[in-house]
Amino acid sequence: MKRLFALIIILLLTGIAPLSAQTRKSVSGSVIDTSKVSITNVNVTLIAGKDTLRTTTNDRGHFSFSKVKSETFLLNISAIGYLNFSSSYTFGKDKLLEIKPIDLKASTNMLKTVEIIGKPNPMRVMQDTLEYNAAAYQVFEGDNVADLLKQLPGLEVDGDNNVKTMGTEMVKLRVNGKDFFTSNIKDFIGKLPAAIVSKIQIIDDFGDEANFTGLKVGEPIKMLNIVTKPGVNKGAFGNSSIKGGSNQSIGGNISLSSWNDTKQSMGDVSYNTLNNGAGISTNSNFSGNFRNKLGKYGAIRMNFGSFNNSGAFENEQDVETVNPLGIFRSQSKSQGDNSSGNHNLNSNYDFNNKRAFITATLNASYSLGNNSSNSFNVQSGLMRQDLRNINLSKNNIPRISGNINFSQLQKKKQNSFSANMGFSTSVFNSNQNINTNTLYYDQANQTLIKDSVLNRDLISETNSQSLSLGANYSLGLKKPKDSLGRQSLNFTYNASISTSENILSTYVFDQHSTLPKFIDSLSTKYTSLTIAQSLGVSYNYSNSKTRYNIGFNLRPNLMDNRYINLNQRIINNTLNYSPNLNISKTIAKGKTISANYSGNNNAPPINQLQPIRNTQNLQNIVIGNPNLKPYFRHSLTANYNMVKAKTGLSLQSGLNFSATQNEIVSNVRIIPDTLNSLKQETRFENTNGSYSANGNYNFNIPLKKNKFAINYGGNLGFTNKAIFINNIREFNKGINFSQRIRGTVNAKKISASANANYTFSSNTNMLNGSSIMDIYYANLGTIAGTTFFDTHNFRLDLNTSLRFTKLLITSDLSYNITTSDAQFGMNNARNVRNLEMNLSSRITLDKQFFLNLNASKRINQGYSLANVNPFILNTSITKAFFREKRLNLTISANDIFNQGNNLTRYVSGNSIVDSRSNLVTRVVSFGLSYNLSKFGGQNFRVDPD
Repeated sequence: MKRLFALIIILLLTGIAPLSAQTRKSVSGSVIDTSKVSITNVNVTLIAGKDTLRTTTNDRGHFSFSKVKSETFLLNISAIGYLNFSSSYTFGKDKLLEIKPIDLKASTNMLKTVEIIGKPNPMRVMQDTLEYNAAAYQVFEGDNVADLLKQLPGLEVDGDNNVKTMGTEMVKLRVNGKDFFTSNIKDFIGKLPAAIVSKIQIIDDFGDEANFTGLKVGEPIKMLNIVTKPGVNKGAFGNSSIKGGSNQSIGGNISLSSWNDTKQSMGDVSYNTLNNGAGISTNSNFSGNFRNKLGKYGAIRMNFGSFNNSGAFENEQDVETVNPLGIFRSQSKSQGDNSSGNHNLNSNYDFNNKRAFITATLNASYSLGNNSSNSFNVQSGLMRQDLRNINLSKNNIPRISGNINFSQLQKKKQNSFSANMGFSTSVFNSNQNINTNTLYYDQANQTLIKDSVLNRDLISETNSQSLSLGANYSLGLKKPKDSLGRQSLNFTYNASISTSENILSTYVFDQHSTLPKFIDSLSTKYTSLTIAQSLGVSYNYSNSKTRYNIGFNLRPNLMDNRYINLNQRIINNTLNYSPNLNISKTIAKGKTISANYSGNNNAPPINQLQPIRNTQNLQNIVIGNPNLKPYFRHSLTANYNMVKAKTGLSLQSGLNFSATQNEIVSNVRIIPDTLNSLKQETRFENTNGSYSANGNYNFNIPLKKNKFAINYGGNLGFTNKAIFINNIREFNKGINFSQRIRGTVNAKKISASANANYTFSSNTNMLNGSSIMDIYYANLGTIAGTTFFDTHNFRLDLNTSLRFTKLLITSDLSYNITTSDAQFGMNNARNVRNLEMNLSSRITLDKQFFLNLNASKRINQGYSLANVNPFILNTSITKAFFREKRLNLTISANDIFNQGNNLTRYVSGNSIVDSRSNLVTRVVSFGLSYNLSKFGGQNFRVDPD
């Protein structure tokens, strides 16, 4: 009886549903401005006969109506600052009408007569987007976008215009939601005027394919989107200059960019040369970029670049390494010349007609390097030994790569299909000559007992090819009640095949003969094949406020390595599986939460696999492990953002956790040699147990319409790092902890900020890869990958700026103290104290004469290297021409007292490194420059940093 009753109910419902659908239809659409940027909180009114329906656009500019009874209707749209829009529509045969994006034009009359007195909301959070309102921050004439970004809570901008948000590097730039020239952030935020900016958006970008299909899977990158004010989505900007001066300095550049929405052209040529005291340093650049529409739905982009640099160097370094056996100390001086060049050509084609999306890229590059160095290294402490090294090297790398992606929405728009294919091929050629003179000493009385010379050539050639394939099919399920919602079942497959062949030949020159001798034991011929696959299934749901993707992945991996000269073959098969999780939700207005999990296979590099001795440094022999397995990294991130609209109070927070299976770590052994001295041997092992967890937060309180602000933030992290010392595995448990507080004042004539920061670290403090290897190959006892020191850092900064009609004064005062203590029971502290004071001023002597002064004093204490306390004084006088001050004639003198030195300290692994570059920094120059910055028919001044 119950089954019969249920069947009757189902039949009734299926009969009623079509009748209801005949009388009620749905409408959806979006509202944008002339810059194609979504407009929120727009009033939308639908009039259908006697019925009137009202709504407003959401955070993405979308609107929808689900109970429309009439076949025709009138749509009225209104928003403050824009002209009203009105148009009639007819459903026709469709029951769901999707209206094309509606463009609202700015109302110029309203902009001239209406003044908005209410305070602007400084921040807004949306799904996948954090938005800053530029009107809530202080923007002065001459400010660039970088000056604006430095005021925004949660963002960090360094001296090279690299941008981070909550500690994560931002890697992509768009303007008004569209690609902007090279899309490189640091290239443009110093050139674009802050006065044209309406909003700054920090976007979690899942890629263009995800934006097309609506399937946002995986870990997004952080993208910076600049939304301009109405009417300034086109312009021309750039500069040209020529200068000459002391120290054989001469240079010039021409840079010009033309921007008209989607049509973009850019050219850049520069050449500079200078005698830096160690020799002549030269750099040159020639590059161009073009982007434009191709047909109605396509777009094409091409860019090329040629970059050449050469320079002499002279530096010294003091390295103190703490090892369970004792302390190693290395003092070295080196000098030489480096030159490098990189030439590239990139092309891209995009097609998007709302039903199909295609993107194709083809890239070609050629890079080369030529380096020579001469160094002398004195090692003391646990072992006395001296090394003289002469190193000559040449290398070149040609490379070609390309990929194509295709996506299509099926007739039922809930279904979609995507496929991709990519390839790359490259050749690495290297020729290195190393001449090492090792002086061995008696460890008891420090007398010289042997003088050893080894001269060798290392010739290497590596050919690498890779091919990748992938496909995804999304099956739309029953449509949710929300007309903007979507749910689907997704099936994915990805595969990559990579092959490489490496030939390393080592020749040693006999002291009694000029003919080189081939050394079998230091040479190898090696081929590898790696096949990585991924199979996944997931469920995806998304609407205007919620998005989540839950699934499961299988990741089989095959590594087939052949060592031809050893007649040895090693095959490693692994199978990893992991869940797939991506969640983003607007839990309330102004509050969002997101979480993401990802897992990835990573194959070991060639230098960790080759079972031969790397003899770049005879006292630090590195031997690969052919039995290494790929390592698998699990990563989990979560974020919570909150902004209160009335007060502007904001909170940004994040959690990160990662763990590694089969992590590849170094096994460092200190062993005796034939002369009863010591040398280091490094091998590589797979191991488990390493993990890290980190949380960070940033709390910002704006006061008095954002004229005052208090910012408080910090992070707390834990690390469990596996290490091998003399074949014994141990775990170094570490902690990172930092707290910072910052107060700012922004008024028309004065701006100031005070910042206090404390940082404690007892775990990994890594440098970039090349710097690590310089230390790693050069010094005994070094264990890369973990820190053996407790490091405390306390820093105070005070920055002020006074602006008057003819006077601009800026001052910076900072105090920094760092303490590093060894964890091997040797409690002698390694303290460094720096007191830095800076004062800058810009004085308007006349309407077109400007005097710039910059003075800085730094007091250093605690460095191992002999150091001075430099006083740096820079000054310049400029004569400006024309009303917009575009043409400038400048005489400048940098480091008048010639006291500049690049003295730094950092911690790498179990070593403390003090380094300094000995270069001449006093330069007097005379230059002429012309600056262009015109947007929307208006001229904007952009002052140099």
